[in-house]
Amino acid sequence: MLTPTRSSTPPWFYRILVRSLSPLLLAYTAWRAAKDGGWKYFNERLGFYNATENSYGTRERLWIHAASVGEVITVLPLVNSWLKDNDKDVLFTTGTPTGAAVLNKQNNPRIQHQFLPIDFPGACRRFLKQANIQQGWIVETEIWPWLYAIAANQNVSISIINGRLSDKTSKQQNSVLGKSYKHALTHVQVLARSEEDFKKFLSLGANAQHVTVAGDLKYASDELSLANEPVLDRDFVLAASTHADEEIRIAKSWMNARQDNTLLVIAPRHPERSSDIDEQLREQGYSVVRRTAEEPLTVNHDIYIADTLGELSLFYQFAKAAFVGGSLIERGGHNIMEPARYTCPTVVGPHTHNFEDMVTRMLDENALTIAMDENEVAAFFVEACKGNNELLASAQRAKLVALADQQAVMDSYLKLLVSRISSEIVDT
Repeated sequence: MLTPTRSSTPPWFYRILVRSLSPLLLAYTAWRAAKDGGWKYFNERLGFYNATENSYGTRERLWIHAASVGEVITVLPLVNSWLKDNDKDVLFTTGTPTGAAVLNKQNNPRIQHQFLPIDFPGACRRFLKQANIQQGWIVETEIWPWLYAIAANQNVSISIINGRLSDKTSKQQNSVLGKSYKHALTHVQVLARSEEDFKKFLSLGANAQHVTVAGDLKYASDELSLANEPVLDRDFVLAASTHADEEIRIAKSWMNARQDNTLLVIAPRHPERSSDIDEQLREQGYSVVRRTAEEPLTVNHDIYIADTLGELSLFYQFAKAAFVGGSLIERGGHNIMEPARYTCPTVVGPHTHNFEDMVTRMLDENALTIAMDENEVAAFFVEACKGNNELLASAQRAKLVALADQQAVMDSYLKLLVSRISSEIVDT
């Protein structure tokens, strides 16, 4: 087992921080394991992997890490494309059970799942010792100083793909935590999703020779999955990828504004919240049915909670209109390209900073509506249910935008990542 040298060990502040926070991290891991992760989650987050469950022989694998649901969905088209042209299997790690559930729905025997260890040095060493990998793709924003340092010691090349950083993180280059980020990025390739993110990684201390603008992977979707039959036997509008507070606000406004019996479907970003959402809505006097309850949908139901994973495209395909959540609150929004690909009239709230480039492009093409509050969301839904021609034309324009760069982005990533497979970046 290799021990990190002084030069590749995270800075002293980060080492002390991890040690001091370890009781809290262990407690949270135990709580999450008891809630929905189970023993597999608890053990693997600490770097203990079942040799029988994770048996893969001596074949080297490609390692891909996606923190949770959104990152898994983002990277899967790239993974599927890569698997078509390569004979290596994939070790896919996530940080959450919900991310694992989305991945497991793929039912691909060439993809093995594990949970990524907490950024403890011992856990990271145990993970890398059993992983049999030489190359890792980390999706979007994950920077783990211990994991990256130990990976560098063991000659595992890491690429951050679809790289993005918040303004807050990118401005920490002179802070004690920022020094840990800079050190972690020393031997890492970054494929940034935009010119703005390129600049943010440079501000954080990444080597300019190791950072490339590759495009936004959220444009590079798989082929459309078109269902032959409607997912529900009632007309509906959709509130997708919602977070706490958004569901109840939209439900109240919609129930006050709707002019017919059109159903409101709520697809929460985290389906494990569905029981809480159900309770809140029933307290308001609404008739609610949950998809996982397998209760028949009737004309008397007001709201349908789509609390399953991997089915959102079905609802986008048949919705009269969609609201993409995380945007009425200061969460920063979610991917607006998926409803666009299904020609679904789409509205978002005012907080979309996580997808600024994407939203700007849609607005430039008059292909997206911004609502300042839930009442404007409900008004948009009402107009869509009337068959408003301008909203239908907007959805058509959105589809053209969504499809325009799809193959170009995919080709860009595959070219850059395949070249990384055979040659490591050398610090200059």
